[in-house]
Amino acid sequence: MDTVPAPAAPNTPTATVAPTVDAAIALQWLTFPALNAALDDYLARTGGTKAGPWERWSLIVGVAGAGLGMLLGSVLSGQAGVIAALSGLTLEVLGLGTAFLLQMHRDRHQFLEARLQHARDIEQGYTQYQQLVQQVRAFPLEQRRRRLRYIRDRRTTMHERLGLFTGGMERLGVLPLLVALYLQFKDWRWGNWNTFASVTLVQGLLAFAIFLAYALSWHLINLRARVQAYELLLAEANAQDGA
Repeated sequence: MDTVPAPAAPNTPTATVAPTVDAAIALQWLTFPALNAALDDYLARTGGTKAGPWERWSLIVGVAGAGLGMLLGSVLSGQAGVIAALSGLTLEVLGLGTAFLLQMHRDRHQFLEARLQHARDIEQGYTQYQQLVQQVRAFPLEQRRRRLRYIRDRRTTMHERLGLFTGGMERLGVLPLLVALYLQFKDWRWGNWNTFASVTLVQGLLAFAIFLAYALSWHLINLRARVQAYELLLAEANAQDGA
């Protein structure tokens, strides 16, 4: 295995990077789990671009509530179906609403002094990223080349396979969820709660499958983005060595 610890010389970089208040975590091994931890640390230090557990779980609860509510509302009949549909709708609205508010709070600096804050985020991210690149460059060049070739092949294969499932989901964003909310509320009138339980079994199963596919698609897209991050990091480290 090519998981030797970082050498002290001969590939030690000569370029220096401006120090920051919080130093990045040390990269002791050139393995993908170690790179994953280093990238998580990098994202945590560069402007809060990563969603927190409350935001992630709120989104999960919202999507699950919508799918289960429509499914149970179509399977159960009478008052039980109405209660199931309304319970799912409540979880959906609360979950998606909470996730949206938390995201707005997380990205609030992008709206207040947007250009200045954006420039600061870029500069901070650049400095932290260069520190991470220098740590990767401390490992032997041939070892980095082998891992870069491997991860490029994996990314190509992963992109082709995921395209069959996710399609262009990353381009749609939250649009499918907004469409689902519209379809649920389009025939609703105040006090007419039976509307939410008027879907058929086939419609409920289809809606549940759509919400489940939406959640799985974003999970797979996040995995693909992390694979691309491995490739970019290794490529930048090799490029600075003229490789």
